[in-house]
Amino acid sequence: MRTYIFLAAVLLCLMPDKADAQGTEINSRDLRGEVVYQDDEVVFRQLDEHTWIGNGHRVYNESLYLVEGNDHAILIDAGTVIPGLDKIVAKITSKPVTMMLTHAHGDHVGGVGSFPEVYLNAGDMPLVPNNMRNYKGHIKYLYDGEVIDLGGREIEVIFTPGHTAGSATFFDKSKHYGFSGDAFGSTNLLVFTNLSTEMYTAERIENYMKKNDIHFLFPGHYNGDNLETP
Repeated sequence: MRTYIFLAAVLLCLMPDKADAQGTEINSRDLRGEVVYQDDEVVFRQLDEHTWIGNGHRVYNESLYLVEGNDHAILIDAGTVIPGLDKIVAKITSKPVTMMLTHAHGDHVGGVGSFPEVYLNAGDMPLVPNNMRNYKGHIKYLYDGEVIDLGGREIEVIFTPGHTAGSATFFDKSKHYGFSGDAFGSTNLLVFTNLSTEMYTAERIENYMKKNDIHFLFPGHYNGDNLETP
């Protein structure tokens, strides 16, 4: 019983402060923007001039994010089932796109097959044989603290283990937001490692967000009003 009480307390402490979020009008409105592409498996909306969100329909709005700079773009996550994802994002951006993953669960890797290479944290490699078993491209590793220069826009990678051993979050410090996948999963914490890892990660990211003035995180299952806030 004591373990369950502790777990409930942890979850309550780590959930976003809804009242504060609504007070700043962050969580009280849909930030997904206007639709720019739609088919049976995914809909893309424009978040800002150089950022788009895709939502799949298979696993509770599984989300993918197209992040564009002056020279390059990255696609963060790949949904559950999205055939021809490379051709879809080519309709949205003319920049070359590199595929990157927050983690390797099946509802975030479904469209990787159309990309010649994919980046992820090496900690999630044990998930690859089951969830990416048909992937024929090259798997490359992300590194904690590395900065991805897209040309006039930099994205910093911070490892956020807890949901999976190799979860990663991508931060755009100049725009004061990030993309967390399921590391901080849409107000719910699904922990597949252990609570001590999750607590350490939450503390680290809280400090990072305060230090770098990060206002919120776009989660891996974004429905328009469930941003993750400090």
